[in-house]
Amino acid sequence: MRKKTNKITNGQPHYFKYFTISASVFLLGLGTVIYVNLLLPSSAEQEALALTGLILSIPSGIFALYCYIRLLIARFQYFMDR
Repeated sequence: MRKKTNKITNGQPHYFKYFTISASVFLLGLGTVIYVNLLLPSSAEQEALALTGLILSIPSGIFALYCYIRLLIARFQYFMDR
């Protein structure tokens, strides 16, 4: 029964899980950049922390977009197969 359910849902829980994780990391990275630029004085430490936030947010944002599109496609396939 479990395999039948997983086949019917077409990977939606899988994509949703990775979407939420990557979107959370994306927001954490952008929050780091905003926090650093607003509250720390200009220094090499500020630039290093902002770069770290960007390094966190760019790949996770791309992955969140990919998972969102895959989730959208999986839902369309699920409703078309019904």
